[in-house]
Amino acid sequence: MPELWGVINVTPDSFSDGGRYLDPGAAIDHGRALLGQGAAVLDIGGESSRPAGHTYGDGFAVVSAEEEIARVVPVIQVLAGEHRARVSIDTIKPEVAAAALAAGASIINDVRCAEDRGLAEAAAAAGADYVIMHNRGRGEVRPPHTDYEDVVADVLEELLRAAERVERAGVPRAAVWLDPGLGFAKTALQSAALLSSLGRFRKTGYRVLVGPSRKSFVAELAPNRGGELPAADDRLGGTAAAVAICAAAGVDGVRVHDVHVMSQLVRFAEALRGSGEGSS
Repeated sequence: MPELWGVINVTPDSFSDGGRYLDPGAAIDHGRALLGQGAAVLDIGGESSRPAGHTYGDGFAVVSAEEEIARVVPVIQVLAGEHRARVSIDTIKPEVAAAALAAGASIINDVRCAEDRGLAEAAAAAGADYVIMHNRGRGEVRPPHTDYEDVVADVLEELLRAAERVERAGVPRAAVWLDPGLGFAKTALQSAALLSSLGRFRKTGYRVLVGPSRKSFVAELAPNRGGELPAADDRLGGTAAAVAICAAAGVDGVRVHDVHVMSQLVRFAEALRGSGEGSS
């Protein structure tokens, strides 16, 4: 059964819930709620990573490392400290990662595909896990970033090269996770192809994390009957289908917003698997 990574966006502009948890108290309360709903990890970010393209326009707004640290560290201190939560810091800045690890985080979630060696060095120094999410550029969903000869083979190859960089920086292989980066520098159909090929990622021997939750590719693949795209908070059905595929593929973690619903889903999937194994 995959563990659930609950998303906490301490940002004003994240695509799904921008501004809702910018206040540290609101973020902490949300983290407590996610833990109660079954989150195994809290993935906390202080800068949006929404990609540029036809859905989100120019994409995320860059913030300084100082601002990002000010947003996330008070939240991490409470959730990792008082509540003993496993916390992942979603950042592309080594100084933010180091501050978050010092505050109690134990995982770095790197959405830039190990572009900055400093992130891996911070993880190695702290003995932290390291998630490598596949990406190109800033995740723009347009050429040349979406130009692949074979999206599954190309993403796998680029992730494995990134894993080599991370390991050379001192992170042990056992601490490395791979994330195919659904929705980042990928069209909806390319994301669907990756979601349908998760077994190939598992065969690498690395742990696999997948983040399908509420993403625009879900809306594009399942538009409303009138043709309009459902809003981010109206993509629960498609997200659930994606998470069910992840559970069936045996991935190690799924990054989600709706922890309560997805916890029920993965537990139900596990019960079905157990029932099938016990039948003659």
